[in-house]
This record gives sequence, structure tokens and C-alpha cells, in this order.
Amino acid sequence: MPRSMARTRRRGAPPRTISRPALLVDGSDGEFRGLIHDLIAYGHRLDACRDAFAAIVGISGVQYEILMLVSRADGLSIGEVAERLHRSGAFITIEANKLAERGILQKASDPTDGRRVLLKNTSRSLHLLERLAPHQRRINDVLFERLDARRFRQLRALARDLVASGDRAVAMLEFLLHEAQAA
Repeated sequence: MPRSMARTRRRGAPPRTISRPALLVDGSDGEFRGLIHDLIAYGHRLDACRDAFAAIVGISGVQYEILMLVSRADGLSIGEVAERLHRSGAFITIEANKLAERGILQKASDPTDGRRVLLKNTSRSLHLLERLAPHQRRINDVLFERLDARRFRQLRALARDLVASGDRAVAMLEFLLHEAQAA
């Protein structure tokens, strides 16, 4: 172990989980670990809110995500939804079919490319969204009460960047897992 690492690590302490100097505080990854735990905890809260919103209108959490995405950009393809939600096209197709069977979303051919299927709002989806909106406003106002306009823009940019980095990390992890299994 390099001497500099030995000085910053207590005897018997776990090894650092990050090597980037910008993320170490006094040579320790303790603050970084705290950030990870806070992000995971906040993610659990977001999942709980998503699932509760979904339950209010009688759909699953992932169906709620699809509904919310389509409601903001009526006429999205399965591929576009899959890309934005970071899910497989096959998975989105299955869930979108369930929503279409219930009349919550409509599937239509893309007028510019008949091979593509577009997901669109229906009167039923608009009714569900109207019913849900007062609950969303109350909860989202509390979830994000610590943000002013400047901090919201910063968080939005950071979140976008972190998702892109997360996608790269997951791809790297899949490679490492495959490599470890082959060894």
C-alpha cells in the first residue's frame, strides 16, 4: 500500500471506495459514502411517492412513469420512452400494452414512419392526470422544498450528468461481472 494511503487510512478501516481527489475529504471517502447513502435514501423516498401516485390511479409504478412521460410529450415512440426511462424496449412494450388495454394510453402508427408505434394520451389518461395532480403538487412541493430556482437548475443539470455517468458505470459493471464470471 502506498505510504500516502497508509497515512489517511486507520488501521483496520475499510478501503476507500473512490480514488478521485475531488471527492475525498482529508483523504477519506467518508463524505462520499454519506452522499451515496443519502442519494439512495432519497431515491427510496422518490420510489415510495411514485408508487403511491400510481396506486391512487390504479396502475404500477413503472406504468406511472410511462404515463407521466407520455403526458408531457404526446406521441412518443416505444424506443423514445425506453431511452428516457433507461429501460429496455421490450419491457416498455409490455407495460405500454397493459396501459393500452385499459384505455389509459393509445397506440398509434407514426404518420412519418409506419413501422414505429407512438404512445398517446387518451381521455382516460387525461382524467387520471387531473385526479392525480393535486396530490402530486402537495407531495412534490414538500419533496423539493429546499430548492430555490438557482438550486433547482443546478440539481437538474447535475442529475442529467449523473444519469449519463450512471449509464456508463452500469455498462462497465456488466463488463466487470462478465469478466469475473469468466475467470
